[in-house]
Amino acid sequence: MCKRVALITGGPIDDIASELLEQVDEVICADGGVDFALRNSIAFKEVFGDFDSITPGAKEYIDTHDIDIHTFPVEKDMTDTELALRTMSKEDDIVLICPLNGRIDHVVTNLNLIARLREEGYNITASDGLTDIIPLAGNDSISIPEVLNSDTLAVSLIPLTEEVTGVTTSGLYYECSDTSLKFGSSFSNSNKFKDGESGLKVSIKSGRLLVVITECV
Repeated sequence: MCKRVALITGGPIDDIASELLEQVDEVICADGGVDFALRNSIAFKEVFGDFDSITPGAKEYIDTHDIDIHTFPVEKDMTDTELALRTMSKEDDIVLICPLNGRIDHVVTNLNLIARLREEGYNITASDGLTDIIPLAGNDSISIPEVLNSDTLAVSLIPLTEEVTGVTTSGLYYECSDTSLKFGSSFSNSNKFKDGESGLKVSIKSGRLLVVITECV
């Protein structure tokens, strides 16, 4: 049975992201994500990590409560986040609660990771509570019937491969119709919703693409 699962990573995540967890079926933490969960009174039953970024108080909590702990060595080939994500079912709707600022190497790694996992068949979104990032890969599409406060949002389509072909959109002010987007181009950056529209559809035929929905600033 499909369920909605959230994985909380460590790092500087705004507390507003806790609102994303109000409608999930299961919460998992990766290392320092435990601190975010405890700070926002979020229940969780499972933790993955080498525990190099968790606070002593959070570590004591998981050691003294009924929490499934999966411990990894500090020297390993994957991040705690990837190790945790790869235990999840491709049938589930996964939201990765992670920083989208802070250490740029972690941010870029996580965005490339969700695109790779999408290509492998996972249904996954990344968010910090302020920005949602949805990856597309191969012959792929998304349809969001309604986006709240769409008149205050910017939408960017960011290619991660040399070329993303067959990009077609609906609901945006500047539409694409079977368009090819090139890696490194700013052509599809900072679009907006069409007046009176609050839904969004994006489809591609090949490549990897990030759909970024964020507040206009």
